[in-house]
Amino acid sequence: MSWTAESSAAASAPGAGWRLSPRGFWPAVILAGYTVLALLYGAQLFVYRASRGEPPRLGEALLTGACVWYAWAVLTPFVLAVARRIRATGKPWFVQVPMHLVPGVGFAVLALGLFAVLREWLVVEVDGGWTGAWSYFLFIASKTTDFDLLVYFSLVGLEAAVAYARRMREEAVRASQLEAQLAQAQLQLLRSQLQPHFLFNTLHAISTLMHRDVDSADRMVGQLSELLRASLERDGRHEVPLSEELELLAPYLDIERTRFSDRLQVEVSVAEEAREGLVPSLLLQPLVENAIRHGIAPRRGPGKVWVRVRRDGAKLALEVEDDGVGPPVGRTELEEGIGLGATRARLERLHGAEQSVTWRARAPSGFLLSLSMPYRRTRS
Repeated sequence: MSWTAESSAAASAPGAGWRLSPRGFWPAVILAGYTVLALLYGAQLFVYRASRGEPPRLGEALLTGACVWYAWAVLTPFVLAVARRIRATGKPWFVQVPMHLVPGVGFAVLALGLFAVLREWLVVEVDGGWTGAWSYFLFIASKTTDFDLLVYFSLVGLEAAVAYARRMREEAVRASQLEAQLAQAQLQLLRSQLQPHFLFNTLHAISTLMHRDVDSADRMVGQLSELLRASLERDGRHEVPLSEELELLAPYLDIERTRFSDRLQVEVSVAEEAREGLVPSLLLQPLVENAIRHGIAPRRGPGKVWVRVRRDGAKLALEVEDDGVGPPVGRTELEEGIGLGATRARLERLHGAEQSVTWRARAPSGFLLSLSMPYRRTRS
């Protein structure tokens, strides 16, 4: 049995002290189990002798029980080693069981021999010395070999059950790790789709503007440079504080305001407690881009986009609304582009059924897109 001490710092803390190391856990459990069996055996032997009118000798009965079961305690590591070797053959159970017969009988005989020796040495001197002990061994071997063989197979069965439970636990952990890796890879793929999406759209806007307003196009190049710098400085996290998303959204809005001039107004309203909430990286920009591209750009005259974020109990509620052209006549479903489709998929991957993405037409025109996700603060 192996014991380990806590460090000096931990030992001075309340409740600190000696604890059983992981390596010594199972030996301690096995020893404790055999101790319980020895006590039960000794108590049963004491009651049996008392019922027959024999002089009550509790100490001798308990010591006899200890000799019986601690003999098996000595042999248990070797039994488990044999069980592992036979199980490692990979053969079916109905083939492995007969393979245990020979070692099972051998260990049963060894256990009885150890018991006879310990009984002669610790409990009572048998008439005739070791010759008497040998006679006693032959006597109990003819009476209890089947019981000891049952003990052997019980140990084999327990070892197989523990090994099976350990294997199931390891497979569950491995499956969980694989699922997490798959989700991580899918999130990374979705994010990689988003980054060139808004980049190409912005470059197209600059190309269009250069033919009619070189100064504005030059400002947009500077704003795009700031946007790319902020995007590339991301460290690969799939969730970031909302405050970082707002910082990334700002240069994009500057680009669009330059592009649309007085035709575009954007109002951003964010509750203070919502700024620390975690959201998927590159969440806001594609949603605002959809509102501008599909709502404001086709519209004649000025338009407005509202971005609202608040905390709603255990949820973080986000809305992107525009007063643009709204859905085409006769269309009842929102057509998801790369931006909205990837956002929905990422939310499903991160939060499962705890998230929601809904939309509705806005009167007299426009869209209202609503997102809801669990509110989680940034870890300090």
